[in-house]
Amino acid sequence: MIDKRALVAALVAEITTEIDTMVRLAKDAADAATHEENKPENDKDMRSTEASYLARGQAGRVAELSAALAQLQGMELHSFGADEPVGISAIVELELEGKRSLCFVVPSGGGKKVRLGDVSIQTTTPTSPLGEAIVGLGAGDEAEVRTPQGLREYRVVRVS
Repeated sequence: MIDKRALVAALVAEITTEIDTMVRLAKDAADAATHEENKPENDKDMRSTEASYLARGQAGRVAELSAALAQLQGMELHSFGADEPVGISAIVELELEGKRSLCFVVPSGGGKKVRLGDVSIQTTTPTSPLGEAIVGLGAGDEAEVRTPQGLREYRVVRVS
């Protein structure tokens, strides 16, 4: 059985590292926007404007990641019974074309792969295509997910 607390801790550590990196990049971009070497040489020179757009975008990403981090840290972990449907904090074993994978349903911070020992777990949110398709399903149910590669049919093997 996978330790959900360890899984959340690994995800929190990954997001914290990403926040630290984005804060540094945003500061560097803001410094570049105001640096004297980026002073426009003519009315068509957009270096400082582009650097300020980049800084603003990175600062926005920091805000998104910080909100995701707060939601993860406040998430209540639920132990799902064999007959309970998929919900927030569920670890779901899925089967796709004979291959099995695990996903962890989180309120935010989806799309990340977390490794615990030799187990790899994909995070998903209820608003992602996969999360939307599996939330509310139980073991044995099937879900269709539209992806850029086409329609994928998953089978929920287990919910824990």
